[in-house]
Amino acid sequence: MKIRVKLTRYFLRIHRRIILRAARFWQTRWGERSFLVVLSILIGAAAAVAAAGLHMLVTKFEQFGIWLTEPHELHEYVWLALLLCLPMLGLFASFLVQRFLGGPRYAKSLSPLILSLSRKRTNIPALEMVSHMLSSAFSVGFGGSAGLEAPSVLTGAAIGANSAGFLNVNRSRRSLLLGCGAAAAISAIFDSPITGVLFAAEVLLPEFSVSALVPMMMSSAVAAVVSRMIARGNHFEFITEPWRTDAVPCYFLLGLICALVGVYVIKCAYFTADKLKSRFRSAWHRLFAGGGLLCVLLFLFPTLRGQGYLYIEKLFAGNLSEIASNSPLLSMLPSETMILIIVFIAVLLLKVVVSVLTVDSGGDGGIFAPSMFIGAFTGFGFARLVNLTGLFELQECNFTAVGMCGVFTAVMRAPLTGIFLIAEVTGGYILLVPLMIVSAVSFLLARIFEPNSIYRKALVENNLLDDDRDRTMLRALPVRLCLNRNYHVLKIDQPLEKLINLVEGTPEEIFPVLDDGGKLLGVVHLEKVLSVMLNPKVYGLLLVIDLMESPAGAVSPDDDLSKAMANFEKYNLKYLPVCDENGIFHGFIAKAPIFAKYRKMVREANSF
Repeated sequence: MKIRVKLTRYFLRIHRRIILRAARFWQTRWGERSFLVVLSILIGAAAAVAAAGLHMLVTKFEQFGIWLTEPHELHEYVWLALLLCLPMLGLFASFLVQRFLGGPRYAKSLSPLILSLSRKRTNIPALEMVSHMLSSAFSVGFGGSAGLEAPSVLTGAAIGANSAGFLNVNRSRRSLLLGCGAAAAISAIFDSPITGVLFAAEVLLPEFSVSALVPMMMSSAVAAVVSRMIARGNHFEFITEPWRTDAVPCYFLLGLICALVGVYVIKCAYFTADKLKSRFRSAWHRLFAGGGLLCVLLFLFPTLRGQGYLYIEKLFAGNLSEIASNSPLLSMLPSETMILIIVFIAVLLLKVVVSVLTVDSGGDGGIFAPSMFIGAFTGFGFARLVNLTGLFELQECNFTAVGMCGVFTAVMRAPLTGIFLIAEVTGGYILLVPLMIVSAVSFLLARIFEPNSIYRKALVENNLLDDDRDRTMLRALPVRLCLNRNYHVLKIDQPLEKLINLVEGTPEEIFPVLDDGGKLLGVVHLEKVLSVMLNPKVYGLLLVIDLMESPAGAVSPDDDLSKAMANFEKYNLKYLPVCDENGIFHGFIAKAPIFAKYRKMVREANSF
């Protein structure tokens, strides 16, 4: 124990005397901007190593899971039982990692991260730099149906946040470095640096200006280089063909279909999660009940296992026979066409279900990859159906790629991210126009049926987040930061003459009327006092209660400034009283300090 304490003190001394001094010297000598750029490069490299390593590990596990579905020397019932139980093993291992390393507030979605960033809370436990990698590797690697993008983004965000805290970076800059880690993770997974920056800008940090994205661009670019050095050609490569103008109407129609599919994904995900949590309140019960159902569904439809990128590659290559022959039960059907139809329907309807079961039953992962998986099958199925009618001859590989973009956009509400993601993973921009058409149509129509993305839906419905940038920025600050505690207290039975003497010696425009316990009974406005002062014969007979008004638009010290501004507009007031839940008066809040805080936040968001 003594050795541990001595080592801790030794490292703290090194951190304080060497590392922090070196960081301050750099900022003093070469400026804060150059320091942030260098730090973003280091964060990008670290996040790339974590994301690329995790992706490569799980890819090997996925290939092992697919190998189990192929003929081998094991007894038939043995390998079938192994195939059935592997996802439960992964969920159990992931569940233990979360329990021992994650704690009770372990986040498996980007929604808590989005909420924290909107409120300028950038403290992420250091263990999350490791816990998400281990947890998602077990759950997805052993067959669980989820994506690695959300765990990788959370890992990169944890690297960025803890690097900023370790070097004592200004709190106003920590969100930017957190975004650098998230952008680097996406860039490393897909070898797409532009997509990483756009994802961080559209999904995580929409309030940041373009100039503030420079560190994210550096971090994302470095991550792409480091990841390519590690992966060495193991990234996704989806080959497409030049698009034809006669297929443009079909791209518009595909955008409509992708919007409907994306809305189904969002609503089905929330419905499945709510049902699972309401029926099984215990985490252990959810693990075995949800995990058992997951194992059955994945056993029936092995195509739903893992992230699904291997099956997307088979779609692009046109190897439908391999997709149809991977299920030990469906292979008993006499017709390959019938098998394909069942597999396609299962992908469209059940992929989101098994993804939610994977995550909410105890595993770890995200909806990023499943949405692209569903989109690929949507685009391919649409093109194949049109081709079967004989009316058009569509390029199935192109519609597969564009379908990925359409469903992704409808689910994530990040159209630019969807466009450049597909453009970069297909190795060029020959599909840029069809991608723009499908992405725009899908984005606009999906908002009609479901206004919010899958990450923001719960936050908006619980009034924790708002799409309006001004309100979002104001929600990051509590009322207590702008509270004015300098006021003169009035009693309800005081004569008005005393108040008039007070008015002559103070610049205050509003006065609280409190009882002996400090509770707010009402307020007295200066305008009323001045109007009474014009008639000296009257005010000698009046008391404070005669001029007192009931307090309107009261807010709590813990309310956010967005609610305060809404009350200012609703009641047309210059000042709002601030009281706690027991009615105890704490002070007044005025519009001017709120505008000053807002201007400061805008300057911080626009500056780099």
